[in-house]
Amino acid sequence: MFQKLAKAIALFLIAASFHSCTTQQLSLKANKPLVGIWQNVKDPGSFITYTEDGHFYNSYNEGNNQVITHSGNYKVISSDAYLLDITYELPNRTYALKDRQYINHYIFGKDLKSVKLSGVVYGKSGSDTLKWEENMVKVKSL
Repeated sequence: MFQKLAKAIALFLIAASFHSCTTQQLSLKANKPLVGIWQNVKDPGSFITYTEDGHFYNSYNEGNNQVITHSGNYKVISSDAYLLDITYELPNRTYALKDRQYINHYIFGKDLKSVKLSGVVYGKSGSDTLKWEENMVKVKSL
């Protein structure tokens, strides 16, 4: 009896692990259109980099250096939205980014080489809110 129960539990754990791996692969596949380096049209020194493994980095040029303003993980959750889980931000920022999750929206251009991003972030004091919208173009390097 114990052996049958142990086998059943083992099979369940294997099935659950397989499902988890399949779900992870599907979410990475869903991220694919965003993967790459995107340059802000209004501020050409500002970039967002999305990696295949689900990481993102917002950065800007400061002289000859690239400064990361905030970064973390992202996951596409629908045909027009993705979830950011922000794990790093530069100190002394106005808006609350680190250790927060935000949902951003996107609309690709016809050629998938341009995208309009939008979202909302909250101030550290709790009262300030910034509704933002940026047009980005895909570039080959920073």
